[in-house]
Amino acid sequence: MKNFLLLIGLALAGTSLTGKAESKVYVFDNLGIVGGVSDNGKFAAITDDEQYLAYIWRASNPEELYDITEKGDPSLPASQRPVFTTAMDVSDDGIVVGSIGYADYYQYPAYYKDGEWNKLPIDPDAVNTTEAVCITPDGKIIAGYQYLKLASATGDGASRGQYIPCQWFLQEDGTYELKTYKDIKLPDHQGFYPMTQTPDGKVIGGQVFAAFGSNLNALLVEGELVMFDEITTFKDCLEYKGKYYTGVDENGRQTWTDDINDPNIIWDERELINGYFDGIRGEESMMNGFFTNCDGNGNFYGARSYVTNVTEDHDGVLTNNAVIYNYITDTWYNDKGVSFFSAGIGDQLIFTGNGDVIEGSEVKPVKEAYGIKSSLTINGISKISADGKTIAGVASDLNPAIGEYQYYPFIIQVDGGFNGIPEIAGSPNKGLVIATPGRIEVLNAENVAVYDLNGRLVGTDKVTEVNAGVYVVKADNESYKIVVK
Repeated sequence: MKNFLLLIGLALAGTSLTGKAESKVYVFDNLGIVGGVSDNGKFAAITDDEQYLAYIWRASNPEELYDITEKGDPSLPASQRPVFTTAMDVSDDGIVVGSIGYADYYQYPAYYKDGEWNKLPIDPDAVNTTEAVCITPDGKIIAGYQYLKLASATGDGASRGQYIPCQWFLQEDGTYELKTYKDIKLPDHQGFYPMTQTPDGKVIGGQVFAAFGSNLNALLVEGELVMFDEITTFKDCLEYKGKYYTGVDENGRQTWTDDINDPNIIWDERELINGYFDGIRGEESMMNGFFTNCDGNGNFYGARSYVTNVTEDHDGVLTNNAVIYNYITDTWYNDKGVSFFSAGIGDQLIFTGNGDVIEGSEVKPVKEAYGIKSSLTINGISKISADGKTIAGVASDLNPAIGEYQYYPFIIQVDGGFNGIPEIAGSPNKGLVIATPGRIEVLNAENVAVYDLNGRLVGTDKVTEVNAGVYVVKADNESYKIVVK
């Protein structure tokens, strides 16, 4: 299959961010980290987890952050009022999603709308930690997690409880209905932690905890779990200097045997990831995969670990790559020289965990690329709007009084923005239509026909050069309406 991301790179060659010199940068004195930026770039959601505060940023008054921390009913005792609020994402009309926490350590998913917070419904099996993590641009679907202890669960990890992904769907009466994905089969560990979802809410991206202590990339595609690594089990025992652990005697002393066939040896079931036993050399040998953001064309940004040269004793060479995965075409873009990709638009505008921005073939530090004048260290970009014109990141400074780093949010408003964002219709199984400025390309279809809105046939080739406008594309037996800029 043709590499989708390379195709987009060729189609967009020569496009660039314009007006960087005129970008407006707002670095705030408030502590906090940006959790989300609305697709239209008008809002940002920010959490200060040191002082337990939540903020919303509005493009209409970009130099201020608005405190939206839930204070609770002042007539209630302090023990019954909220002690923290998180703001994780925001919709195009300013609905903020996050959570409200109390002194008893219970955390409830909630959304902020019209000046007040509203709790979302939770599952009866929820233990004490639930949170709304992201919201679609239209505000109709919220995604998050609940920490559940299921009566039907088996295994050590599941019996303690697991993070289970969930979504809340907006109803006609203005309330949200909960859908908890309890039926997905997860490794016997802490569960699935969601971080992002597609703008239509059909796909949730994040990480699954597995094996000894690794994190693995995972998607939930219309309720079905998709993982990219094979998890198997093997029997293992504690061995020391050629002897095998058999337990303790009546005096509490450890007992050992040198006979590998001794029936008293205590065998534990361990998990392997692609044949690799993570943690074999400590924390540095654990896998780290996750998806932290996605764009509107099916690209998920994050990191993934790969293991090569796996040995008989389940060791191997571990490499961590920054990755972009397109779930529509099932293709990967890898970069071994970067810790992770945090956000982007296709592979033509990418922000890295190293604090750089990659635009086409050009790589620059974010601070230099956008002319950020601040004494703070610019750590990187965490969220962007769909058009790349509103960019939010995190800066830091060492506080000498406490000897720790403190983190500050900043917002960049780009004058110009990224031109040439591709539009995609269809799927790899039924024909995939990709529109970029002046061009329509169709993949995985034998018969192609492109019509304008007047019904005139303008092309029958896999690649058709067209003027800006709206077109109907027939790919075999499927038809799609698509906009060319």
